Amino acid sequence: MAIKIPAFGSAGNLINVIREVDVHAIREAAETPFVIAFVSRDMPLAEHLADLMYRGAREHDLPMRRTCAALPFNTRPDVLQETDIVVLVARDGDANDNELRIVRELAKGKTQVLVCLLHDTTKPALPPSRQRWLPANVIVINTPIDDNLATDELVKNIRAFKKIDDLALARHLPAFREPVARAFIEDVANANAAYSFSTGLLEVVPIANIPLNAADMLVLTKNQAVLAYKIAVSMGLETDFKEIMPKLAAVLGGGFIFRQAARSLVGLLPGLGILPKVAVAFAGTYATGEAILRWCVSGENMNAIALKEAYEIALARGKAIAQSLWDKRKLVKSPKALESSKS
Repeated sequence: MAIKIPAFGSAGNLINVIREVDVHAIREAAETPFVIAFVSRDMPLAEHLADLMYRGAREHDLPMRRTCAALPFNTRPDVLQETDIVVLVARDGDANDNELRIVRELAKGKTQVLVCLLHDTTKPALPPSRQRWLPANVIVINTPIDDNLATDELVKNIRAFKKIDDLALARHLPAFREPVARAFIEDVANANAAYSFSTGLLEVVPIANIPLNAADMLVLTKNQAVLAYKIAVSMGLETDFKEIMPKLAAVLGGGFIFRQAARSLVGLLPGLGILPKVAVAFAGTYATGEAILRWCVSGENMNAIALKEAYEIALARGKAIAQSLWDKRKLVKSPKALESSKS
């Protein structure tokens, strides 16, 4: 009996699939306002670090609002407490008693504080023993006076607070865009791999195989479509669903990824294809994200060769992830093996 599998590869069908997903929450998260204050006795330095947050992928796109502000050192604590995150900028080696006073005052409230201690690359960084005077809920970063390194450290540690949604950070601050987009790709690719693994275990029952394969394609495609939308929104493109989704569908529709994934998923026999199925789910999702990200940055589609190369690299990773999931399942199923692994 022939089973008809939906043609998820076409642009029209891709749009129909994504219409079933509520993207309002994504859009609201991306457009949530926030303020990050850079405070320092050296105002030009604070302004420079704040400006670094506006450099990154698609830096030619102007953010909708200014969300980073450089504030003078004598700004009242109650004003600073109205911001979401305070980045207190100081130079390693200075007498930082006044900085400590501000940090302690802010640490009493809900404002997240990040102390950025800059040091000359010719001198050693501040040793951990000299950081103990700071409250436990304050993050300290040591970074050389280097734009790229400082940007990387600031982006990583501001995200680590989880006070501001990654979507909002990326949408309004170009320095966050590529790191956040790549984190989305990793998360969704791993989630699709885990989902395929869980349904793959059920498909060992022959009668369940074809319906679950068809359902898998629907779920995986929805997740990939949502991923595409989140990347586009985080990269500063328009949030209007009707405007952006046809463009994203044109990038993906009818492409190698969907045809390859459909053939691989549907063609697997019951009980024989769990690990390849998981690898394909990861690779298809990862390559989808890579294609969308590249288009968002440059406006150009990946050609067939580049897309296939991205897929093959992701497939190798997917195989390793599939094997890891399988090994963990065997440990859980075997108490003796689990006990042995702990000893």
